[in-house]
Amino acid sequence: MGLAYFSTLAPRTHIRPHWGPHNMRLRVHLGLSIPHECAMEVAREKRVWQAGKCIVFDDSFHHSAWNNSNSMRVVLLADFWHPDLTEIEQSALTEILQIRP
Repeated sequence: MGLAYFSTLAPRTHIRPHWGPHNMRLRVHLGLSIPHECAMEVAREKRVWQAGKCIVFDDSFHHSAWNNSNSMRVVLLADFWHPDLTEIEQSALTEILQIRP
C-alpha cells in the first residue's frame, strides 16, 4: 500500500487501544531498538517485539502498545495489502482511496 515509517515510543508511555478503519491491509512492525518491558496487544493477545523480527497483524483488530522501560522503543511500520484481496480489488481500492503506488 506504500506506507512505511519509523515509530518511536518514549519510555514509560503507552498507546491507547485503537483500530484501523478497514481490514484491507496488514501492518508489519519490524523491531529495531527494543528494550525490555515493551509489548503490544492485538485482539487480546500479547505480542513482544524482538530486534530484527517482524510482527504482522490485521490493523482493524483492537491493538495497543506500551513501553514500561527507561529507553526509547523504535520499530519500522509498513502496510501491505491483505493477501485475500485480488489484483483487481487492489487496483480499484487504490483508485478509490487515491493511494500512490
